This record gives sequence, structure tokens and C-alpha cells, in this order.
Amino acid sequence: MVLPEIVAAGIYNSQYAVKNIAVSKNRVTSMFEIELPMESGGISYIDSNAMPITPNMLICAKPGQLRHTKFPYKCYFVHMILHGDGLQDTLMNMPDFLETDKSDVYKALFTRLTRHFNSGADNEILIQSIILELIHNIRQDASIPNHQRKQKNNHHIIIRRALKYIHDHLTEDLCLETVADSVSLSPIHFHNVFKAAVGKTLREYVEEQRIKKAINLLITTDFSLTEIAYDCGFSSQSYFSYVFKRKMEQTPREYVQALSNKYEI
Repeated sequence: MVLPEIVAAGIYNSQYAVKNIAVSKNRVTSMFEIELPMESGGISYIDSNAMPITPNMLICAKPGQLRHTKFPYKCYFVHMILHGDGLQDTLMNMPDFLETDKSDVYKALFTRLTRHFNSGADNEILIQSIILELIHNIRQDASIPNHQRKQKNNHHIIIRRALKYIHDHLTEDLCLETVADSVSLSPIHFHNVFKAAVGKTLREYVEEQRIKKAINLLITTDFSLTEIAYDCGFSSQSYFSYVFKRKMEQTPREYVQALSNKYEI
């Protein structure tokens, strides 16, 4: 395998790079230009395609394409040259604009790439490993059919709404029917979507969040166990103590005492 030749990597911000210019000039790309927008705004044009810029997309311009951008535009970027092998074929077959629900993954990769590429140190092996991981993730995203990608994005939005509802109503009844209704799904469908996305059932997740809140109150307040139980959405002190011991393998009082002993001066 012939490894990529990295020409440039970093962060581009049109507000600093091209002040008082609304649209960049048309130009023909001479290499692969992969970009991860950092914020919404502007429009990216590649050949006859145009796409509003959002943080949930990747831009993959190929050599020989005509592109320009309507500003503002801020992004992570890497420019590289690939020679005739599998990696070049992989990127040539990528869509110009790729929706993704893995923005955090790409952000971490671009952040590491930018840091190591511009450090001045001899990091060639590390840089190449990051590039290969980046291409691997792009290929994975591009292999997902459009209808499945849209479904994943919809599920992502649903889960974010559900988690916000849970945190905003932690002291209330958060049964499956109630939370599913808050995002307009049937209980069975919501259960499947939630478990797949979070890795826990709704009940497990809610109990976990209530225990986290209870621990914070145990440490930072002088509330009674009854007050903490009701403030965290438990139906009684006894049930709170039962769930707490099952999760933490200590009663609430034992937990506080253990902390006091640990940090006693």
C-alpha cells in the first residue's frame, strides 16, 4: 500500500483567512480535500453539487473537481495526495457530501491530526495511522444506504430528546409509556431504539441517573435520606435505600461514612 502524502492539515476560518469576502473564487482541486465543518453557515459547492454547511457532514473534494464556498466557513481540514492504489479508489468513490452521526469521532481524529502534523516532531507513523483511521470511518459511513443513514439520524434526534426529557423530569414518573409518548413513539419501538443507542433499558438508565443525583446530594447537602429519595424521584426512602445498595453495594449512610473515612485528615 502506498501511504498518503499529507500536504496540509489544520483549522480554516474564513473570518480570519479572507476578511470581507462573501464567496471564494472557483478553483480546480489538485488533491483530496477532506473537511469537517465546525459550525453551521455558508454553502459548499463542488462541481454541480451544492450543500448547506452543517457540523454533521463531511466534505470530500477529489482532484480535478471545481469548487468554491459561500462564507462563513470554519472547518478542520486535511489536504493529501494519493497515488493509484486502493486508498485512492476508496476516496474517489466517496460522495462529495457525507452526512454523519459520528461528528465527535471525526473531531477527535482531526484534532489529533492537526496537533501532530503541526508539532514539528517526527510523527509520520502516528499521522499516517490517524489518516488511515479517518479513511476507514469515512468508508464505513459511506457504505450505509441513504435511508438507513436518515433513520440513524432520526434515532439520534429522538434519543437526545428522550434524554433531555428524562433529565428535566427526573423526580416524576418515568415509565416506558410516559417517555415514549414524549418523543411520539410506541413503547415497544422506543424500547428498542433506546436500548440500541444507550446500551441500557430505560429503567436501568433512569435508576443510574437518580443514583448519580443522590450521590451528589449526599456529598454536598445535609438533606435527610427521605428528602433525597423524593428529590431524586424515588417513591420512598426504603426503595431508595434498596436501589442504592443494589447499585453501589453499600447503603447511603455506609457510602457517606466510607467517603468520610477516606478523606479524613
